[in-house]
Amino acid sequence: MSSSRKKAISRTVQFGFASLVGNAFMAFLVYKLITKENPRVTRVDMSLLVAVILLITIIEIIVFWSNQKNVIERQHLFRKNLEEVIKGNRVPKIHLDPDDPFYNLSKTINEISTHERHQIHVLTNQQSELEAIVDNLPVGVLVINRHRELQVANTYAINHLGITGLDVPHPYTMDIRNKELSNLVDSVFQSRQSITKTIELDGDQSYVFETTIVYSPKVHHKFEIIVLLYDVTAAVQSKRIERDFVNNASHELRTPITSIAGFADTLLGGAKDDPETLNNFLHIIKSESDKLVQLTDDILTMSRVKNGNSERKEINIYDYVDQQLQMMEGNIKGMNLTVQNNIPRDIAEKVVENDLFQITKNLITNAIRYNKVGGKIAVDYRSHHDGWELIVSDTGVGIPMDQTERVFERFYRVNNAIKGGTGLGLAIVKEAVADMGGSVRIESDMGSGTAVFVKFKRQA
Repeated sequence: MSSSRKKAISRTVQFGFASLVGNAFMAFLVYKLITKENPRVTRVDMSLLVAVILLITIIEIIVFWSNQKNVIERQHLFRKNLEEVIKGNRVPKIHLDPDDPFYNLSKTINEISTHERHQIHVLTNQQSELEAIVDNLPVGVLVINRHRELQVANTYAINHLGITGLDVPHPYTMDIRNKELSNLVDSVFQSRQSITKTIELDGDQSYVFETTIVYSPKVHHKFEIIVLLYDVTAAVQSKRIERDFVNNASHELRTPITSIAGFADTLLGGAKDDPETLNNFLHIIKSESDKLVQLTDDILTMSRVKNGNSERKEINIYDYVDQQLQMMEGNIKGMNLTVQNNIPRDIAEKVVENDLFQITKNLITNAIRYNKVGGKIAVDYRSHHDGWELIVSDTGVGIPMDQTERVFERFYRVNNAIKGGTGLGLAIVKEAVADMGGSVRIESDMGSGTAVFVKFKRQA
């Protein structure tokens, strides 16, 4: 039995007792008045009076209990609705007659319920929107409470830090395993001052993050730490590539220039008087000058690939490759190579002509330069449901498996490669392929040859 029901019964008993005493007292007064006026009142009349008093008392008790029960039911209903509203649950409206004494109270509770439901709906939508925004940010977000427990981690942070689960708050050290990042968080906990620093995180892939750790104070001396991870890997790599490019280009330019200057000084010092020495030195100077011209052309080509015209036009691939092979016929004959153009004669694709020129020129040049005397070169074509593929293969010296990706770096040369190239050929190919929205990969066996696969998506 509920406490409110017990209280109602207790109040009813008290009311019944008080009502009985009051009615008895009133009956006594009535009896005195009657006997005073009429001494002949009989015992039967007294019994009837007592019965009437008891009946009236019982009726009053029943009416009182009925009212108390109604009040209890209303209280229970109102309390239940308010409890559900506090929990954020949807509750049905309370419908009472306008003449009901609790009508105004029920109306107020209905208004509170409607208002709370609206507020909960607004807050739920705002929370969902905020979670969606944070979860899809291209920035890692971590929230650590004052107890050093990880409470929030967005998808970006989970993927890059390898966080396994967020079912309950847990020590952030379980997920932040990078010592430098962990030390930064510790320092913010100790100093209670925000900090920004660039750090590198190693995993399946190395990333460089500009890391901002924010100390966020809250009420009642509470606070939380917010970790923001901005991926600056591309920018750092770009600066590194630019720096390496300048260093490598300076070195590549300095070598032939130094050679030319040295031989020129030797000739000016008197070596020109010897016809044989003069002839040999002039050939060397010419060779080094050709290297300078080739290097300069390749550097300018890389610039043109990035900033050139990307307009596409339809070109017969067989004819285009055949023209490239004819232009290099002298080098092909010099190596006694067998060349096969296996592209169907009627194949035409929409391409960026300058990009296709750089791709075919450099791939065929490499296939000639790094081939064996008497070897073979084959150029093949494959059509796919959404694109097409150009394959240039040779029977040359090959590339070690661990270097098939590095050969696309600027100025990178395979250790055992024959000298003569600038180290920019495949870098130019990669830039040109990217400009056409394609991909390039290499398959190679040391001593057996190399095949370069260039794949493009077909344009509408």
